Amino acid sequence: MLKEILASTAIVLFAHPAVSSEPPFAIAQDSLCYMVSSTHQTINLTSLCNLANMAELAPIVVTNLSLEVQDQEFLSSKVKAIVTNRSSSPIQVEVVRLQINHANMPITIVPIFMNQTLNPGQSVLASGLFDKAELQQQTSGLSVSFQDWQ
Repeated sequence: MLKEILASTAIVLFAHPAVSSEPPFAIAQDSLCYMVSSTHQTINLTSLCNLANMAELAPIVVTNLSLEVQDQEFLSSKVKAIVTNRSSSPIQVEVVRLQINHANMPITIVPIFMNQTLNPGQSVLASGLFDKAELQQQTSGLSVSFQDWQ
Protein backbone atom coordinates (compact mmCIF):
# COMPACT_ATOMS: atom_id res chain seq x y z
CA MET A 1 0.00 0.00 0.00
CA LEU A 2 2.79 2.45 0.90
CA LYS A 3 4.55 1.72 -2.39
CA GLU A 4 1.35 2.48 -4.32
CA ILE A 5 0.90 5.79 -2.49
CA LEU A 6 4.53 6.74 -3.03
CA ALA A 7 4.33 5.76 -6.69
CA SER A 8 1.21 7.85 -7.25
CA THR A 9 2.70 10.80 -5.39
CA ALA A 10 6.01 10.52 -7.18
CA ILE A 11 4.39 10.36 -10.58
CA VAL A 12 2.32 13.46 -9.91
CA LEU A 13 5.32 15.38 -8.57
CA PHE A 14 7.19 15.24 -11.87
CA ALA A 15 4.37 16.93 -13.78
CA HIS A 16 5.85 20.40 -14.12
CA PRO A 17 9.15 21.67 -12.78
CA ALA A 18 9.38 25.17 -11.37
CA VAL A 19 10.24 27.88 -13.86
CA SER A 20 13.88 28.77 -13.54
CA SER A 21 16.61 30.68 -15.37
CA GLU A 22 18.77 27.57 -15.11
CA PRO A 23 19.18 25.40 -18.22
CA PRO A 24 16.66 22.57 -18.57
CA PHE A 25 17.65 19.18 -17.26
CA ALA A 26 17.46 15.82 -19.00
CA ILE A 27 15.07 13.11 -17.84
CA ALA A 28 15.36 9.49 -18.82
CA GLN A 29 12.87 8.83 -21.62
CA ASP A 30 11.79 5.42 -20.35
CA SER A 31 11.42 6.21 -16.65
CA LEU A 32 8.01 7.46 -15.53
CA CYS A 33 8.72 7.09 -11.83
CA TYR A 34 10.72 10.09 -10.70
CA MET A 35 10.31 13.48 -9.07
CA VAL A 36 12.01 16.83 -9.36
CA SER A 37 13.35 18.25 -6.09
CA SER A 38 13.13 21.89 -5.04
CA THR A 39 16.74 22.26 -6.23
CA HIS A 40 15.68 21.03 -9.71
CA GLN A 41 17.43 17.67 -9.40
CA THR A 42 15.74 14.64 -10.93
CA ILE A 43 15.38 11.79 -8.44
CA ASN A 44 14.77 8.30 -9.82
CA LEU A 45 12.05 6.53 -7.80
CA THR A 46 11.72 3.43 -9.96
CA SER A 47 12.62 1.14 -7.07
CA LEU A 48 9.61 2.49 -5.13
CA CYS A 49 7.15 2.26 -8.00
CA ASN A 50 5.07 -0.74 -8.81
CA LEU A 51 5.19 -0.28 -12.59
CA ALA A 52 2.88 -3.26 -13.11
CA ASN A 53 0.06 -1.22 -11.55
CA MET A 54 0.71 1.93 -13.61
CA ALA A 55 -1.84 0.82 -16.22
CA GLU A 56 -4.50 1.00 -13.49
CA LEU A 57 -3.67 4.64 -12.79
CA ALA A 58 -5.35 7.39 -14.78
CA PRO A 59 -3.18 8.08 -17.84
CA ILE A 60 -3.84 11.84 -17.72
CA VAL A 61 -3.19 13.85 -14.58
CA VAL A 62 -4.06 17.54 -14.12
CA THR A 63 -2.12 19.62 -11.58
CA ASN A 64 -1.35 23.26 -10.70
CA LEU A 65 -4.98 24.32 -11.11
CA SER A 66 -5.54 28.05 -10.80
CA LEU A 67 -8.35 30.55 -11.24
CA GLU A 68 -8.06 34.23 -12.15
CA VAL A 69 -11.25 36.24 -11.60
CA GLN A 70 -11.09 39.79 -12.92
CA ASP A 71 -12.38 42.67 -10.78
CA GLN A 72 -14.01 44.40 -13.75
CA GLU A 73 -17.55 43.23 -14.41
CA PHE A 74 -17.34 42.56 -18.15
CA LEU A 75 -13.92 40.91 -18.40
CA SER A 76 -13.58 37.17 -18.83
CA SER A 77 -12.08 35.04 -16.10
CA LYS A 78 -9.41 32.41 -16.67
CA VAL A 79 -8.57 28.89 -15.50
CA LYS A 80 -5.16 27.28 -15.94
CA ALA A 81 -3.73 23.82 -15.33
CA ILE A 82 -0.81 21.58 -16.21
CA VAL A 83 -1.94 18.47 -18.13
CA THR A 84 0.45 15.49 -18.07
CA ASN A 85 0.46 12.15 -19.86
CA ARG A 86 1.79 9.66 -17.33
CA SER A 87 1.22 6.61 -19.50
CA SER A 88 3.83 4.91 -21.65
CA SER A 89 1.97 5.70 -24.90
CA PRO A 90 1.01 8.90 -26.72
CA ILE A 91 -2.51 10.07 -25.83
CA GLN A 92 -4.78 12.38 -27.83
CA VAL A 93 -6.43 14.94 -25.54
CA GLU A 94 -9.33 16.77 -27.16
CA VAL A 95 -10.71 18.60 -24.13
CA VAL A 96 -10.05 18.88 -20.39
CA ARG A 97 -12.97 19.94 -18.19
CA LEU A 98 -12.31 21.89 -14.99
CA GLN A 99 -14.97 22.43 -12.36
CA ILE A 100 -15.23 25.69 -10.44
CA ASN A 101 -16.53 25.29 -6.91
CA HIS A 102 -17.72 27.65 -4.20
CA ALA A 103 -17.38 26.24 -0.67
CA ASN A 104 -16.91 22.77 -2.25
CA MET A 105 -20.21 23.06 -4.16
CA PRO A 106 -20.00 22.92 -7.99
CA ILE A 107 -20.85 26.16 -9.79
CA THR A 108 -19.82 25.57 -13.40
CA ILE A 109 -17.69 23.42 -15.70
CA VAL A 110 -15.12 25.12 -17.95
CA PRO A 111 -14.00 23.11 -20.99
CA ILE A 112 -10.45 23.72 -22.22
CA PHE A 113 -10.16 22.60 -25.82
CA MET A 114 -6.66 21.26 -26.46
CA ASN A 115 -6.79 18.91 -29.49
CA GLN A 116 -3.21 17.82 -28.81
CA THR A 117 -1.32 14.54 -28.66
CA LEU A 118 0.77 14.25 -25.50
CA ASN A 119 3.81 11.99 -25.59
CA PRO A 120 4.63 9.81 -22.57
CA GLY A 121 5.68 12.04 -19.66
CA GLN A 122 4.88 15.24 -21.56
CA SER A 123 3.28 18.15 -19.67
CA VAL A 124 1.57 21.15 -21.23
CA LEU A 125 -0.02 24.29 -19.85
CA ALA A 126 -3.72 24.45 -20.65
CA SER A 127 -5.84 27.55 -20.11
CA GLY A 128 -9.30 28.72 -20.95
CA LEU A 129 -11.53 31.76 -20.60
CA PHE A 130 -15.07 31.80 -19.29
CA ASP A 131 -17.73 34.41 -18.59
CA LYS A 132 -17.56 35.80 -15.06
CA ALA A 133 -21.39 35.62 -14.94
CA GLU A 134 -21.06 31.81 -14.67
CA LEU A 135 -19.72 32.34 -11.13
CA GLN A 136 -23.20 33.39 -9.99
CA GLN A 137 -21.74 36.51 -8.31
CA GLN A 138 -19.41 34.43 -6.11
CA THR A 139 -15.93 35.97 -6.09
CA SER A 140 -14.39 34.56 -2.92
CA GLY A 141 -14.03 31.03 -1.59
CA LEU A 142 -13.64 29.67 -5.11
CA SER A 143 -11.59 26.62 -6.04
CA VAL A 144 -10.90 24.65 -9.21
CA SER A 145 -10.91 20.88 -9.56
CA PHE A 146 -10.30 18.49 -12.44
CA GLN A 147 -13.55 16.99 -13.73
CA ASP A 148 -12.57 14.79 -16.70
CA TRP A 149 -10.90 14.66 -20.09
CA GLN A 150 -11.66 13.23 -23.49
